[in-house]
Amino acid sequence: MMARSSSLSGTALRLSDVYPVAGAGGFAAGLRECGLDPVTQDGVVRFQAVPVTGAFAGATVDCGVAIEDLAGWPAVPPHWLHLPSTVHFARTNSQPSPLPGWLRHSRPASGWGNDASPVPAYLAHVRGILGEAA
Repeated sequence: MMARSSSLSGTALRLSDVYPVAGAGGFAAGLRECGLDPVTQDGVVRFQAVPVTGAFAGATVDCGVAIEDLAGWPAVPPHWLHLPSTVHFARTNSQPSPLPGWLRHSRPASGWGNDASPVPAYLAHVRGILGEAA
């Protein structure tokens, strides 16, 4: 029986070759690779980010992403960002978070998929979002 050839040739890589762990486990592993210490609480992967602009510039802000929103990670970035209710935006679509005292905010990532390291790219997205917060 002849082996089928792959449609990928040369140096082309699949996303799974570059970033082999998917889902919430892959997201948490990527956070650890970035020097963060993620924890899971009430179905949310919690981590911290430090924005460089805005009202929270230089401050450590608790953030989170629901495990269910990481089902397609890293091919599909999470849509909702969970933040303490003390973080406010001028305009937002928010809903209650499973974390007490937190809200989840609709903050889709645009232009996704061009970075070989998806977690640093997502963290940059989060820092940008936090730069808009008050």
